[in-house]
Amino acid sequence: MIVTRKVFVKTDATAEDWADAREKTRRAREAMTPEEDDAITADALDDPDNPPIGDGDRLVPLKRPFDFIPEERASVRVDRDVIERFRRAGDDWEERINAILREAAPADAAE
Repeated sequence: MIVTRKVFVKTDATAEDWADAREKTRRAREAMTPEEDDAITADALDDPDNPPIGDGDRLVPLKRPFDFIPEERASVRVDRDVIERFRRAGDDWEERINAILREAAPADAAE
């Protein structure tokens, strides 16, 4: 019995990394013997921190993880050439802009 859930993960992994992980998981599931699956299921059922999902239970996805701090969205005018320079330097361009703005913000504004 394998239960999969969608979760929010903040990571530096690329789409290719995730695709590789999904493929590796798919191959591992296909290679798993019924005995291995039974042993994993038995271990999971014995785990007091992992109660089994009953037939009448309904799984409801979280709207957001508990430790997620929502970002405030703001519209800021930035020249197109500046945005393009950040984008060309890598996929993490928004995080880099945030880091630069955080560093440039007045010290008393952080409190």
